[in-house]
Amino acid sequence: MTTATPTDSADFLLLFDACPFPQIQLGSDDRILRGNSALARLLGVQPGELTGGRLLPSETDGKAGRLSWDEGKCEALVFVESLVTAADYRVCMVRFGRADPAADDRDPIRDVQHRLRNLIANVRSIFRRTAVTSGSIDHLTSHFLGRLDAVARIESNLALAESHGVEMHGLIMDELAAFAVRPGEQAVLSGPDVRLHILSAPTLALICHELANNSVKFGALGAEGEVRIDWWIDPAPPRALHIVWTESGGPYAPVEHSGFGMELLTKTLPFELDGTADIDCTVQKFKVHMRLPVTDRLLHGGN
Repeated sequence: MTTATPTDSADFLLLFDACPFPQIQLGSDDRILRGNSALARLLGVQPGELTGGRLLPSETDGKAGRLSWDEGKCEALVFVESLVTAADYRVCMVRFGRADPAADDRDPIRDVQHRLRNLIANVRSIFRRTAVTSGSIDHLTSHFLGRLDAVARIESNLALAESHGVEMHGLIMDELAAFAVRPGEQAVLSGPDVRLHILSAPTLALICHELANNSVKFGALGAEGEVRIDWWIDPAPPRALHIVWTESGGPYAPVEHSGFGMELLTKTLPFELDGTADIDCTVQKFKVHMRLPVTDRLLHGGN
């Protein structure tokens, strides 16, 4: 039976479950009282499945341990940092790996606050830019909510990305899947294993979202055409990551030079990642070729 705590209030539960970072609430005996949705997604379970399990601490590292649930049939190695501590419960942030050898010396609460400030600033910026290019409340609502969903998808993946980066193929597929597009049907993806840095992944995810959204409304994905996304790293100096989005089987509308997607390609991409984008739109095809210099900010580990 779950012990009632001050954190059983409706307001706490709403904030706890909505937090984009994986968190867990533990009883005084380290039994799992509840896990939030971000943690459950990373573990591939429903939040309720964790209740009743335990955190088994490491004998050598007070922050390390194993989450055990389903009567010990499932386990996951984790690192926990207490955010709230009381006599009979504590709320902890959960990590699945250290970002660097000095990670133990970092303040986890400061990290969370920094990420949340960046997230809020990003959402505010998206709302302002969406409002500028929207002609009606309905247009503003639908476009902003779609972009907010794209931010939520990438943020849910960033919890683990500090240790291994964001995989390019998965990032693109997440945005296509949001429009019910699957590989082999209307989309072809081709490229090597590229791991994006957590600083570059949100920008590229938003660009993919906008390209997919425009394709559904005006291009191949809204007809019976095909989208092909190719990427590769040019080894010749200066090294650059190339991403090419090509649509065939239109029809295609003229390029909207004042839209949010165009602003991402022509302003945000150069500002955030020092990249460029060539856009070729004709009656027969639509193609965007992005070139991004390989830096520590672009790729995980700078590789």
